[in-house]
Amino acid sequence: MKKDWLEPINSYVKVEIRGEGIAELINACLARNISIWNIKRTNENAVSACLYTKNIKGLRPLLKQTGCKIRFLEKNGLPFWAARMWRRNGLILGLAGFLVILFLLSNMVWNIKVTGANPKTEYQLLNAAKELGIKKGKFIFLLPNVRQLQQQLTNAMDNVTWIGVSLNGTTYNFQVVEKEIPERKKALSPRHLVAKKDAVIYDMFVEKGQPVVAPHQFVYKGSLLVSGYIGKEGKTKLVPAKGVVWGETWYTTNVTIPLETKFQTYTGSSIIQHKLNLFGLRIPIWGWKDGEYKSKEVSENETPLKFWKWTLPMSYIKKEIRETDGVKRVYTKAEAMDAGKAMARKEVRKLLAHDAKIREEKILHQSVSNGKVNLSMHYQVIENIASDQPILIQQGD
Repeated sequence: MKKDWLEPINSYVKVEIRGEGIAELINACLARNISIWNIKRTNENAVSACLYTKNIKGLRPLLKQTGCKIRFLEKNGLPFWAARMWRRNGLILGLAGFLVILFLLSNMVWNIKVTGANPKTEYQLLNAAKELGIKKGKFIFLLPNVRQLQQQLTNAMDNVTWIGVSLNGTTYNFQVVEKEIPERKKALSPRHLVAKKDAVIYDMFVEKGQPVVAPHQFVYKGSLLVSGYIGKEGKTKLVPAKGVVWGETWYTTNVTIPLETKFQTYTGSSIIQHKLNLFGLRIPIWGWKDGEYKSKEVSENETPLKFWKWTLPMSYIKKEIRETDGVKRVYTKAEAMDAGKAMARKEVRKLLAHDAKIREEKILHQSVSNGKVNLSMHYQVIENIASDQPILIQQGD
């Protein structure tokens, strides 16, 4: 008999039909496109059969015409199954709640491990990570991705060379390579102090050794400044020369400043979208508008979702759309020269020790071409020019 392919979804019943007009009833059902199947005779005046619940109402007139009666034996199909499950809603809701809680716990930060760092650096790193949201109980999919964390933490820590970040399950692992700052060895062996660059002696302070130069004297790179030999002729002895020799040195720096510069700035307006990526299909969760910005910058952070120890075929996407504004900066020639001087001074400071001082600066050459100001700056710097030179002692000395 006719049977619908949607049998597992549509609700249907198994009934027992009694009466002398069973054959007439079945023929009438077929004539009216009423699906009926699995017809089995149970005795001389009764058969069992299956039909959809939606056809029960149309079957009633035919029962009156044929003098047959029906008795319901079973109720099947998705709607009946859902109704039976709903009667057990406490169990269903409990199971669903357990799965939701397990899912959330599987996507939380539960442990943070740091290797390769001393206690002080580890404490600083954990504080820097906490400022970025990395702490126990935080949802992993709401945090920056591993690459962003690695870059931000490395920039935030001055005393490390590199920070490796990895995520294993619910544990963040930070592998630290600290900067090795070599301790300055105490020079116990005899030595001279020599000039490390050409200079004019400005001032000097000698703790040990014999000075061989005086202020205002010009010295070349490698010239002897303080001798490790002290005492009178015939009664000299060797000591590790120690002191500071300030010399006037010279630096030249060339910089170029464009008179017009175009760059992008953020206006402060932004839109954050939250999406679920399910088998490549992006399903919006919150934030449906893209923002009617003329100029914008878009960044995405996608985090795979996990259930217990398995990675699910879905991920959470956080998309941030930030409005930008094109700004055109225009310098006059005087303003460009001031900016160039500041830039040149900054470049020179990178070459100097922290105790060095810029004594004087002047412009060697300036020109304007192709919309740019070109500056050549000369600097007179006072810095320590002394460097160690061991004294080689030969056998018999």
